[in-house]
Amino acid sequence: MFIIGEKIHILNPEVFQAVSNRDIDAIVSLAFRQIEAGADAIDINLGPGRQASDMLPEIAAAINQSVDTTLFFPSGPRKFPQAVKACNKRPVINAVTADPDDLARTMAAAECLNTELVVLLTRKGILPTVVDEWCLLAEEVIETAEKIGFPTNRLYLDPVLRSVFDPYSPAASTSVMETGHLCHALKLIKQLRQDGIRTLAGLSTISQHLPYGTRCAVHCSTLTMLAAAGLDAVIMNPFDKKLMATANELKGDLSKMDISTEAPEDSMSTGAQAAVPQ
Repeated sequence: MFIIGEKIHILNPEVFQAVSNRDIDAIVSLAFRQIEAGADAIDINLGPGRQASDMLPEIAAAINQSVDTTLFFPSGPRKFPQAVKACNKRPVINAVTADPDDLARTMAAAECLNTELVVLLTRKGILPTVVDEWCLLAEEVIETAEKIGFPTNRLYLDPVLRSVFDPYSPAASTSVMETGHLCHALKLIKQLRQDGIRTLAGLSTISQHLPYGTRCAVHCSTLTMLAAAGLDAVIMNPFDKKLMATANELKGDLSKMDISTEAPEDSMSTGAQAAVPQ
């Protein structure tokens, strides 16, 4: 399980203030603290502002002087190519949707700049809730990569976790309704190519409607299920000690874990079965 720290995000007040003050040292410190807490890589999302975009290459260079780690960042900022060149390790574009035009354009840029790429398994008109939708979108992404010549071992496919909100019982609102379907989809996606396809998920999106005190338990249980289904990487809060303990336990325990390979009831049509090579 590859752990990506999520805290360098413009919605984090600490980061917003650092960007506003052009305080690169504060951002580097936040990156370093996440690595110290156990993160393997750092996600950077400074928002669409011009000032943040202009700072990105300097931030990437400064972080890499402090810690030798992989950086994830969006391709939107104006100075994205300069930020890529400032990295010690191959960076990762996070992320593009499976919309055919955006995907082909971003994938071509990722190939040209020698980066890896996260693709969100969603596009206009499709936000998957059943296995065949996730698998068919994954197959479309892989076929696009093969057509362009982008190595599939430089792809991460993100199924886009989301919460299921119960307005009558907000404390019970989780993504459990779709977790069984999603876990089965992850297992099938791994089989789409002989060498395997890497998958990634962002945990925080599943707890947006939950009271703060209940989020950790949901994150831990969801991560355990996704890891058993073969999830390769997770974007999460490395400062959550209980969640980090769970993630570290999973790193050494995955060989002992498994979940049913049978699809949950009503989760998959014959379309998904057809998408998996026999």
